[in-house]
Amino acid sequence: MKNIIFWSVDTHMNMYWHEYYADIFHCVLTTQKKYVQALRNKCGAKVEWMPWMAIPSGAAVIGAGVAPHTRREHDLTFVGRITSHRRSRLWFVKFLNEHYKLNLEDNLNFNQMMEVYRKTRIVPNEALFGEINFRLFEGAACGCAVVTPDVGGGLDELFEIGHEIEVYSDVLELKEILDRLTKNPARSGALGMAAHVRVLRDHLPQSRASTICDIAKTISRRDMSEEHERLQLCVSEFLLGEGGGIAINWDGLLKQLLDLPQSEKRDAALLRIFAKSGLKDFFMKIVYPYLEKKSVSTDCYFNMSASLSALKLGLWEVAKHFWYSYKVQGRVEDVAKPVDDVNLLKLWGDALFKNGKAIRSGVAFDEIEGIPSCASDCFFAALHRLPSDKEIYRKLDVVFNGVKGGEPSRLGFLSHLSLHYPEDWRISAEVAVTSLRVFRLNEGLKELENARIIARRTGQERFFKRKIKSEIPVFSKLVNQKEV
Repeated sequence: MKNIIFWSVDTHMNMYWHEYYADIFHCVLTTQKKYVQALRNKCGAKVEWMPWMAIPSGAAVIGAGVAPHTRREHDLTFVGRITSHRRSRLWFVKFLNEHYKLNLEDNLNFNQMMEVYRKTRIVPNEALFGEINFRLFEGAACGCAVVTPDVGGGLDELFEIGHEIEVYSDVLELKEILDRLTKNPARSGALGMAAHVRVLRDHLPQSRASTICDIAKTISRRDMSEEHERLQLCVSEFLLGEGGGIAINWDGLLKQLLDLPQSEKRDAALLRIFAKSGLKDFFMKIVYPYLEKKSVSTDCYFNMSASLSALKLGLWEVAKHFWYSYKVQGRVEDVAKPVDDVNLLKLWGDALFKNGKAIRSGVAFDEIEGIPSCASDCFFAALHRLPSDKEIYRKLDVVFNGVKGGEPSRLGFLSHLSLHYPEDWRISAEVAVTSLRVFRLNEGLKELENARIIARRTGQERFFKRKIKSEIPVFSKLVNQKEV
C-alpha cells in the first residue's frame, strides 16, 4: 500500500473532527501553521505546514493582466458572503462602506472574482477565525495591495509585512493604513506589485506540488490496524455529523460503531447518539459496565459525554456518577458536589477548559437540544437555564478571551457584565478594545472615553493608559498628540 497524504485545508473550521480523521493517514498537511503542533499531539502521522496557494486565472495565467493602480477601476473590493451569522464581517463591511468607496461583491465564480480583483487597488481582508485565508493569495496574485489581519501563524514567512502586504490588529490600525493607501496609488501599486512578484516566486501551484513531492519522500510507513482505522473513521464521521454535517448515514454509522470492539472513543460516540435520540435502554446498556466499574475511564471528554448525556435523559444519579468517576482520584472530600444541572454544567465547563477543550470553532451549539462537547458549550447550556448567573458570563469571557473569531461573542458577555459593574473601568476598557477589534469604530472610541473617565475618577488612569498603550497603540498615539 502506498503512503497517503491528507491536506487539511480548513483546519481552523474542522479541527474538532480532523484530529481523528488525520490519524488514518501516513502524512498530514495543514494550511494553518498554528495547528501543526496540535495535530502532532493528536495523531501518529507526520504533520507539516503547507499553506494554500495563489491560482491565477484569465490573463494572469500567462503573466499579463497586472494593470498599474492608476488605471484600476475600484479603490477597494471585498468579495465574501455577508450574513447575520457573521457579525464581525457585517461590522467590517459597514465600516468600509461608511469610510471608503467600497466595491462589495458576492456570488461570483472564481474567474469573475479574479477579474474584479485585477481591476482593484486595495483588498481589505478579514479572517473569521484568525486563519491565513484564500483571499490573501487571491488579492496578491492580482497585484492588489492586501491589508490583512495580523493573525501570526507564519504570515510573515509568506509575505514581507510592510513591503508586500500590510497588517492590522484593530479598526484604528486598519483605518490608518487604508487612509494612506487610498490617497497614494503609487504606494498601493508598489505594495501590490511586490506581492504579485512574491506569488510568482513562492506561491504558485507548482511550488506547492514540488514541496509536497519532497515531503512525500521523507514519509515513514505507519503500521495501523484495520480496527484502528475503522474506529478513527467512525469517530470522525460521528463528530462531523454532530457538528452539523448533513451527508451522514446515521443508521450505517451506528451499525459500524456497534461492530467495533469496546473503547472510550466508541462508547462516547454511542452514548451521545443514544442520548440525543432519547434511547434510554440502549444508553444504559453501554453505560452499565462503567457503573459496575468493569470498565473505567479517567478521560475528561468520555466522562463528560457520559455525564451530560445522562443529564439529557434525565438520569441525574448517573450524571453525577461520571462526574465523581472523573474527579475522585485524590481526596473524596475535596471533590465539588453538583447540586443541580446548572452547577454540573459549570463544573464540567471548568474541567474541559483546564483540559484544553475550550471551544469548537466552526460549530454552532444548540443550548436546548445539544449535548455539550467543550467548555463554551457547557457554559452556554448553563446560561440558557439560568440567564441571571453573572458568574457564567465571567467564565465565558475567560474562555473567549484571546480566541480569534470569538470577539463578537465575547463582546456580548462583556457588555452584559458592564451593565452590572458600571464603575469597573477594566470591564469598560475590555468592551472598548473588543469593539475596536470587531470594527465597531464609533462604539469602541465612545467606550474608551467612558473607561478613561471611570479610571480617572477612581485614581487609576495610569493603569488605563498602560493597558491601552499595550493593546490599542494607535489610540494611545492619538491621545498623546492631543495632550501635547
